[in-house]
Amino acid sequence: MTGQPVKHILVVSGAYAPDRTGIAPLETELCEYLAGCGHRVSVVTGLPHYPEWRVPPEYRGKWWMEETRAGIQVYRGAIYVPPRRTTLRRILFDTSIGVATALRGLPIGNVDVVLAVSPPLQAAMAGWMLSLKNRVPLVLHLQDLIPDLPVALGMLRNPMAIAMARKMERFLYRRASAIFVISEGFRENLLSKRVPESKLVVVPNWTDTRVIGAGSGAGDFRKRHQIRENDFLVLHTGNMGAKQKLENVMETAAVLRSDPAIVFCLVGGGTEKNRLEELAVSRGLKNVRFLPLEPRELLPNMLAAADVLLVNQSAQVIDMVIPSKLVTYMAAGRAVVAAVAHDSEAARAVDRADCGLVVPPENPAALASAVLQLKSNREQAEKFGRDGRRYAECNFDREPLLARFERALNAVGGNRIGTKSQIPDPAGMTAVPRQNRK
Repeated sequence: MTGQPVKHILVVSGAYAPDRTGIAPLETELCEYLAGCGHRVSVVTGLPHYPEWRVPPEYRGKWWMEETRAGIQVYRGAIYVPPRRTTLRRILFDTSIGVATALRGLPIGNVDVVLAVSPPLQAAMAGWMLSLKNRVPLVLHLQDLIPDLPVALGMLRNPMAIAMARKMERFLYRRASAIFVISEGFRENLLSKRVPESKLVVVPNWTDTRVIGAGSGAGDFRKRHQIRENDFLVLHTGNMGAKQKLENVMETAAVLRSDPAIVFCLVGGGTEKNRLEELAVSRGLKNVRFLPLEPRELLPNMLAAADVLLVNQSAQVIDMVIPSKLVTYMAAGRAVVAAVAHDSEAARAVDRADCGLVVPPENPAALASAVLQLKSNREQAEKFGRDGRRYAECNFDREPLLARFERALNAVGGNRIGTKSQIPDPAGMTAVPRQNRK
């Protein structure tokens, strides 16, 4: 740590462990790291629900609860988890998170800084209220750009709702003492919205490169799921929602169904999973497998079992989201195929790392061609994997990035409202020059 440590960090987040995907694992790791640095960390959040969109039995029926996880006090409030997602229900869900976190955070005192995670914006608003109540700085941690993302995906169309979300976004950016973003694209987006550069800190999402690595236990995953040793396995992990647009993968599987050695495997859950499973059955896609989330300790084996790791996004997704799984994919040392917009953050990351192929989104023929190219050229696929692994070690390793986050947070924390806090300019990403890659 550097400087005077923040004594008490209040974290406001819509998801936290035991939620298993999305922002929950990252925010949980961050909180545990901060606690390990000697800070007192309190978390206000909702009941667990993700990615199944169901509250687990052990939490069901509880309005308020407090638990200790890895030495961190976690305060939970009941939230509305819709059985079926519509725009209105999603707004109600996000609003329920804002209300629950605001109310649960009110009794918590002696706070030095409030760290609010967005999405949803409503949780960030709750963070602002709690920072006001405690008269301490508000730090925003932006994992997606809201409302840019739902507007681009057509999930938010009502002009009044969009205008209200834009006002909330501007309000929060003005009142935050610092805004932590996960990529340069996010930073450029906020600069275009006239957010002062002095408020912005770029800290990419991280992965534990000591745990995630190529080659370990790959055969175990294949044996458990009856995937033959010689099958060419194309693996997608994580959320299956609107922004992933995984119909593209179903259509690609249909294009490649004549090659029995190519297997598509989609691991995880989400709002679109049931519909995708029905689509695969109706199309007779025997080359597609759907699997539930693997236990976290088996993630390295699962990734090592793949020949290609797949990122698939809607064509409308450009600079408002970067999939956290891409960082883990690179660390796994496997070739990546990214069916994403050419000027998206994900495409730029794949290009910088030289870790795979970028193809147009929502274009099954292009995705099928990329899969066939890597299947026929294993040497190229292995080189992509090595380069991605090297890039992840230099740029996304867990310990240096968490230390960077903690240093920047330290510079903000402990300064009461009305005082100036100097945010250090953390060192930027250290890219491996292409000419030095082997």
